[in-house]
Amino acid sequence: MFEEFINNVGEMDTAWLYGMLLLAAYMENVIPPIPGDSVVIFGAYLVGLGKIEFFPSLMITTVGSVAGFMTFYVIGRYGGREYFEAKKFKWFDAGRMNKVEGWIQKRGLLIILANRFLAGTRSVVSIFAGFARLGWLKVTVLAFISSLVWNGILITAGYYAGKNWKYVESLVQNYSIIISILIVLTIVVGLVLYKRRNNTVQTSGGS
Repeated sequence: MFEEFINNVGEMDTAWLYGMLLLAAYMENVIPPIPGDSVVIFGAYLVGLGKIEFFPSLMITTVGSVAGFMTFYVIGRYGGREYFEAKKFKWFDAGRMNKVEGWIQKRGLLIILANRFLAGTRSVVSIFAGFARLGWLKVTVLAFISSLVWNGILITAGYYAGKNWKYVESLVQNYSIIISILIVLTIVVGLVLYKRRNNTVQTSGGS
């Protein structure tokens, strides 16, 4: 069945194959549940079969990834703060918004550079980069570098894995799960420490 699928894909026009890679790379950033990385790895397998070329595949997936990242950057930059201020979330008031904005302005560029390796947070990173109004040129360049390196690793791994590309996919999925768990644990620990510190300050102030 898989061989039949490959043959059907092989009969598709090259432009359609590149278009599928571009769309998958873009949508993976806009709608995270879409397995964009899996499509990129499968695309690498097609490179190995000679259906498509390595460099165009790398550049097309990178452009798609950057376009998806910048979509949420624009949303965050031109509507993010206003949205949170209008909703008046108790857990994200003006004071916390200012703290997050200051933190992103200090460390945001480094996070953007590593964002493709931070599974589950890519959309969040892009929104807060816009929220903090980081320079669009720097954000674009760093997002491009991050996407180029990540997609390059995926395509190279998928290319050399050949018919075992599903094994590479499983490794990437396991990596994503581990990173997501670590990020969640870090956030939880950070919130607990933050709450304890606030309680300590309030107790000291009241005594």
